[in-house]
Amino acid sequence: MSTIERQWAIGLALVAAALAGCNHESVASSRSAPPIPAPVADAQPTPPAPAPETQQVAAAEPIAPAAGEPAPQPATKDPSRTRAPADRAPVGPGGPQKITFDDLNLNMDKDMVFRPFLVTDRVKELDGTRVRITGFIHGGAASTKQIHEFVLLKNTECKFGAGGQADHLAMVYLTKGETSKYRLEAVKVEGTLKVKPYEGPDGNTWSVYDLTDAKVVP
Repeated sequence: MSTIERQWAIGLALVAAALAGCNHESVASSRSAPPIPAPVADAQPTPPAPAPETQQVAAAEPIAPAAGEPAPQPATKDPSRTRAPADRAPVGPGGPQKITFDDLNLNMDKDMVFRPFLVTDRVKELDGTRVRITGFIHGGAASTKQIHEFVLLKNTECKFGAGGQADHLAMVYLTKGETSKYRLEAVKVEGTLKVKPYEGPDGNTWSVYDLTDAKVVP
């Protein structure tokens, strides 16, 4: 046996042993070993095929609008859809407590009648105290420039009336002489919080909270 034939035989034996040790069927048991090719004298290695030329793809150019058509404008964010921002303004000694509608959450469902047992310990603590809360003015006040009272919503998806959740809003009554104007942006309101459920014409509770002696603050 020539040197090259001996090297081929040793190589095949090593491959078969390795496969048998990794839960694979051995080469010998599955099929007979392939015939060993006879060495070719003065064989020259076949040069590798040249790699295909890489084509450079130009970046796609933006499509210009057709003649007479307006250029597309970037989308603008509707401020009325923005979640009420966190109130980071400082409050002096003896000032109102800064709260959110999460503090007033009673887990009420839509079109539900209020029951006293729903009131949480947190709401009991806040009842009758001066608070500052951020929310959105209900759109029903949009027709009035000088607002004396309005509904403050947790967010603009909330409803006042049929289909609404009564603990997600508050009835705001401004201090005598105080007025406000309707705006899309969130507002901060200071007032005395009172648990005072309001029953709508459909017999369901439309709101749970009042903010009295209130004012809109910067």
